[in-house]
Amino acid sequence: MNKDTQVVESILSELLEDVFESYRSRLSNSSVVNKDQNDPYSRARQALNKMSTEERQAIFNFIKLAMVDTSSLIFGTIDGSHFPKNIDGDFSLEYKKDEIQGSLQDALIAKAEELGVYN
Repeated sequence: MNKDTQVVESILSELLEDVFESYRSRLSNSSVVNKDQNDPYSRARQALNKMSTEERQAIFNFIKLAMVDTSSLIFGTIDGSHFPKNIDGDFSLEYKKDEIQGSLQDALIAKAEELGVYN
């Protein structure tokens, strides 16, 4: 496995396993009763609790998609295939003294497709 793919797959794994599962756990825990309208988890949990199991799963799948799309934008910016406003220079990213930009976004999309994130 090349370093580009290794970095992308490691980051994606952490996002979709650790971070996503933390969100899912915090939002699915119906034993937490917090009506604090300033707590975004509480508001989201209340909304999710009104949904069917299928509807909740659709929301969780969408959260995964949003995580991958956000990562894709960042990797595309580093690769030089996406150009946010006010950023007109090139980036250089190294891992273990090797440059790893240029195919980060492609590696991310390929792995996300393999994992079924876009389904």
